[in-house]
Amino acid sequence: MEDVHLRPATAADDEFLYDLHRRTLGDVIEATWGPWDDDVQREFHRKWFAPDTVEIVFVGGRPAGMVQAAMTDATTFYISRIEIAPEVQGGGVGTALLRGLLDRARASGANAVELHVLQLNRARHLYERLGFQVADVEPPKLRMRLAL
Repeated sequence: MEDVHLRPATAADDEFLYDLHRRTLGDVIEATWGPWDDDVQREFHRKWFAPDTVEIVFVGGRPAGMVQAAMTDATTFYISRIEIAPEVQGGGVGTALLRGLLDRARASGANAVELHVLQLNRARHLYERLGFQVADVEPPKLRMRLAL
């Protein structure tokens, strides 16, 4: 696996992140809610994107993903979003990234890590392989939790 590292996002990452979202989750979004609506998705992106809360994932020196994660209270680390470009999926990048986030959570004093995943998202299998368990079904999402 190539070198994986993170850097804080900037406003200049806006279009990269929108395109990444479409490429990584477009099929899941369409299977869940119907055809991709660019106007709706751009509005969602506009409301969501806050550069100071996002990190860009680099693989082999190239941007290849994003993560948004932080402590939500004194004991829980929450992964809001994680997206890995399709062309690098399956090569261990997601596993390495998640293990790094689990280390960050432990170092922050968390006793659990939580995330939400769309029920149709293949990433659910990665989360389960790393020990996350379904804590609640919130259609069309699952809330998953890993005790540290």
